[in-house]
Formats: sequence, C-alpha cells, structure tokens
Amino acid sequence: MLPETVREPSPWQRVSGWALLPLLGKSAWEFFGLILGGAVLSSRDKYAAYMPYVLAVLALLVLGRAFIGWRFSRFRVTAQGIELEKGLLHKEKLLLPKARVQELQVKQPFYFRPLRLFAASLDSAGSKKQEFALTGLTEAQLTLLQGQNVTATPAGGSTPFYRIWLATLYNAYLWLPLAAVFGMSQQFKDALTVQWLLDTSKTLLQQYDIQHNLLLQVFSGLMLLALVALLLALMTLIWLYPQHLQRDARKLQLTQGSVLKKSLRISAKRVQLVLVNQPWLARLFGHYSLIFRGFSNDKQQGKFVLLGQTAPELNTQLQAQQLLRLPELQGADLQKFVPAYFRRQACWSGFGVLLVMALIWQSNIPPLWLKAVVSLGLSSWWLLETWLNYRWHGYRLHGDVLYLWQGGLSRRWYMLPLKQVQQVRLQQTPFFQQQQMVNVQLHTANGKLTLAAVPNAAAQQLYTQILALQYPGSNPS
Repeated sequence: MLPETVREPSPWQRVSGWALLPLLGKSAWEFFGLILGGAVLSSRDKYAAYMPYVLAVLALLVLGRAFIGWRFSRFRVTAQGIELEKGLLHKEKLLLPKARVQELQVKQPFYFRPLRLFAASLDSAGSKKQEFALTGLTEAQLTLLQGQNVTATPAGGSTPFYRIWLATLYNAYLWLPLAAVFGMSQQFKDALTVQWLLDTSKTLLQQYDIQHNLLLQVFSGLMLLALVALLLALMTLIWLYPQHLQRDARKLQLTQGSVLKKSLRISAKRVQLVLVNQPWLARLFGHYSLIFRGFSNDKQQGKFVLLGQTAPELNTQLQAQQLLRLPELQGADLQKFVPAYFRRQACWSGFGVLLVMALIWQSNIPPLWLKAVVSLGLSSWWLLETWLNYRWHGYRLHGDVLYLWQGGLSRRWYMLPLKQVQQVRLQQTPFFQQQQMVNVQLHTANGKLTLAAVPNAAAQQLYTQILALQYPGSNPS
C-alpha cells in the first residue's frame, strides 16, 4: 500500500487550514447536547440574562476543539510505515506498519473540490476499528501517503453514463438516498406549502375528472416516471459517474462520482470475496454488477461495486483477478444441493403465495378480473422462480477458489478464495440430519458464502480441503 522507495522519514505533515471547516462541523456535533440544552434554557425568561455567556462558552468549546484537532495532529511516512501524532494534553502516537495496511479510502467532498483537497482513512489487519482518518490533505500529501498520484485520470475511459443510470434501476441499495428524501418529506406533511400542494392536486382531480379520464391517467403516469428518471440521472451524476477502475499487481482502485467524488483502494491480494450480480431487469440489457469485498472494519466501506458491465468487460475483470470466466463456470460440471432442500423451500414459499392470494380474494378490491390476473401472475412467478432456483444452481472447487452459482429470475455468482476463509460453520437441523445434508457457512473478514444443502460426504471433503490450505502439512482427521 505504501511506496517502497521511501527510505528516509518524510517531514512531519499537517493538513490544510481549510480542514478547520469540517472540523468545526464535527466539533459542533460533539457538543450537540450542550447546544440543545442551552437552547432550552434560553427559552425560559429567568435564564435569558445568562444567554450571552452560554453562547460565548459554547463558541469557545466548539472553536477550541476544532483548532486543537487541527493544530496538534500531524503525520509522516517512514520506511516502516505511517506515524501519527495527535492531542494536546492527552497525547497519542500511532505507528502503522506498511505491511498491515489493508485499505486506503479517499474521498473528495464537493466543498473540497475547488480547493483540490481530500479526505483519507486507513484500515489495518487485526483491528476492529478504523486506525485513523485525515481530512484536508493536499494533493502532494495524499501522493506521499498513498505512493502515487491519485488525482490522475485512470487508464481507460469511464463506463458509459446510460449504463450506470440503468444500474440505478435494478440495484435496490442505490435507491436509499431517494428513500431518505421521501422519509424526510413525511415529517413536513403539516407544513403550509405541502398542504397547499395537496389541496391544489385535489382541485385538479375534481376539475378535470382525472379519475375517469384514461388519457390523463396515462399522461400523469408518464410524467411521474419522467420525474423518477430525472432524479436517478441527477443521483448518477452526483455519486456514480464517471466510473473508473484502475488495476495493477498490488491494488484495485475504484473512482466514482463527479460532485461527491470518492476513491476506494484495496489490495489485490486481500480481496475477500468477488460477487457477480445480475438482477432480472439487468438480464434484459445484458448488464452485470461486479462487487469486490476487501478487508475493512466497515463492511459497506470495505466493498466497491463496478456498475453496468457488459459480458466481455466482466470476463476481462475476472481473468485479471485470475478467476474463471462466466461461460467456463456455467458450462462446468457443478455439484448440486440435495433436492429435498428445494422441495421443502417450495412448500414454504407456496404456502406464503396461497396466503397472499387468499387475502387478495377476501379484499374489496374490484373488479374480479383484476384479482384473477394478479393471482395468475403471482402463481406463475412462483412456479418459474422455484423451477429456475432448482435448475440454475451449483458449486465447484477449482484450484483454491470456491465458485457458487445461484439462479432464478435474478442470478448471482460467488467466487471465494479459500485462503481468505477465517471460519467454517457446519450446521444441521433435525430435517438436515434426516436428509444427510449440511448447511456450510464460510466466513471471511468481510462477508460470508453459504452452501445451503451440501451432502455430508461433500461437506467433510470441503472442510478437509480448507484445513489443508490454511495449515499446509497437517493431517486432519
């Protein structure tokens, strides 16, 4: 992760003075309780005379905390690793050996873009928390810390905008910002502006009789879809586009976003799990999402998602990671799960579908043909999903990598280097014992892979192979 050419310690570095701005915000959040308490006391007449003093004390605390955090924090890069010193009264010194640095995450918030400043955080092996974070780094300081010029445009062009925009449609986690905005809007239902909009909408409905006008209903639906498409396009520009993946023998680095630009870097040898995801909507366009999970204390920060990949691009990335291409995996002789597992799964899911259909028919939703269409569609979906889940699945051990394919209307491929496995769990319920199968869970530092129903003999063989890779020369019984 760190430059191998560093021999003499670099001079001690202090981040830019502009870092005081986010530090002031962080300091104000730390003293939020005091600020809220002061606001409550100021609302009472008998404490109004003390309000100027309270404000002065709070301002000094916030400003002092931010200034101390900036003035008395510094770092340098040595041949051994990174040294960090911080604190005024309670001093703390941290030495992070370069061999233990697993991940360096770089972000460039929009307020740092004009200043060409960055924020960086480091994770190391064997730690349950983030080692340290620095905000307000200059380009030269980040180059020193990371060992290369991270602001240079990576080789190759960005994934096309339309492909990333389409990926926002079929990746549910990308809708979280819109869900947050909708949730916040629910808190202002009683606001005068929102109430005026509701009243105006009701007036328009009554005036133009939209409820009985099919053309206006279609037009309103199209306008709503256009609004959602515009919001997703803005979200794509802010968080996701352009998208660059840079790879060499030591690292993988993904850079995304134009307004809220972020860069995530993980060691190529410390990739814990590779996941290829293709939701049912993505299958219509022939697109995939490629997910790399690296070592990190935060599972969300420890992964990055390469969106909108075509089949040739995906296979190129898999080959560069020394993994099998999808055609090689799908055409291989895969080991299947025990069929009894799928029969029981089909029974439980079928019971749920029947319950939903019964609720639909007991409801007062007219007309009857709509209930029939919904019931037919739901049952057809259940039958197709159940059959595809059984038809498209399997796992294979190739070299020291375990491959798992799970099908259905949506498809997923898991690729787990067995050397990254930290824990193996074999679980058997009474039903599993009766059918002589095992639920195998392979845990890594950032995620897990589950083999739902493996025959006992195959599970024992897989367990023995993992032990042989983890402890060469051992003879497990």
